[in-house]
Amino acid sequence: MQIIWLAEIKWDYLRTRKQQLIVRRPRGVDVVYLEPYVRGRSNPRRLRDDTAGVRVATVPFLKSVPGGPLRALLNLPAARRLVDASALRRARARLRDAGVDPTHSTCIVSNVYAVRVAAALRPRALVYDCNDAHADFPGLPAWTRRYQDETLRRADAVIVSSKGLLPLVERARGSLGGVHQVDNGVDFKLFHDGAAEPAAIPAGVVRVGYVGAIAPWFDFELVESMVSAHPEWQFVIAGPVLAGAGPGLASLARHANVAVGDAVPHDEVPALLRSFTVGMIPFRRTPLTAGVNPNKLYEYLAAGLPTVATPFSADVAAVPGVIALAENADAFAAACARLTDGRRDPRRARAVDERAAQIARAHDWDTIAASFWRRVADASSR
Repeated sequence: MQIIWLAEIKWDYLRTRKQQLIVRRPRGVDVVYLEPYVRGRSNPRRLRDDTAGVRVATVPFLKSVPGGPLRALLNLPAARRLVDASALRRARARLRDAGVDPTHSTCIVSNVYAVRVAAALRPRALVYDCNDAHADFPGLPAWTRRYQDETLRRADAVIVSSKGLLPLVERARGSLGGVHQVDNGVDFKLFHDGAAEPAAIPAGVVRVGYVGAIAPWFDFELVESMVSAHPEWQFVIAGPVLAGAGPGLASLARHANVAVGDAVPHDEVPALLRSFTVGMIPFRRTPLTAGVNPNKLYEYLAAGLPTVATPFSADVAAVPGVIALAENADAFAAACARLTDGRRDPRRARAVDERAAQIARAHDWDTIAASFWRRVADASSR
């Protein structure tokens, strides 16, 4: 099966859902990965081979919408048509280089701005891997929703990563026919087997941690209230800082009991998680986060870390002793203290670790990828 993947991120950017699924593709599945142009990054036009056996090239379709005069220009449909025409020429050239006939291939789209390029290639099947409510990212123009809805309507099959995305999909398509939920996941062996056993937790020590992208939907006010109320606790926040999140993070960093770190290499995350007493996912509830099924939850659990989250998504449910939901700073802090106390008792700690591992193991990327590629194969064989 020949796959042409039109992506919204660089192939060598972190380890996201796309990379996890592609490196676990079945034997006989060949992937040409067409990534967007990103200013300040390497953007090779020629086809290159990755060590995972994936052929990669940069194509100038939109990834996001910049500000200033260029944004004003892109608000014009004629300008966007020119971008699509340029991207289509480049995509066809790279596919010729790869010896790939798009009409005998399946296009997987995870970049809604690339939908018209995908349709113009006239693939055997078009599959939309919908892992976010893309049009609800902050700061995007209103016309992004038209691209998202067009992608949902054109797709022969839609694979969503969370139940929170299903209403959005149904509104655009008119039904849930051809729609399948395939969750996000975790490299279970890396996070569970690769994490050292935690040291005994001294009485009174609470170390609350967050590892992941630091974005505007992170509830800085909630965390700052908790930080101020519990100066005796330690808080660690590590990850890349996205546009709009800088001021909130800077305010948190002024507190003596808060440590802020940069993005952590994927292989080093398990050890960092084991140094926490409890993990946190303090997201605001927005139309975007309502459709999030967070990888970090399964990473936390695989590393044996009980977690407190705000109730931002239907995919994050409370599990006694393992996952707690909290609406406000006081409830969040109380849940952190309660879960930390549970880890001080060896018997209760073992039970928590076993239940956390059970949840995480069910979301191992091997299992997730097998389900994903079955859905793609079904769409391609119609």
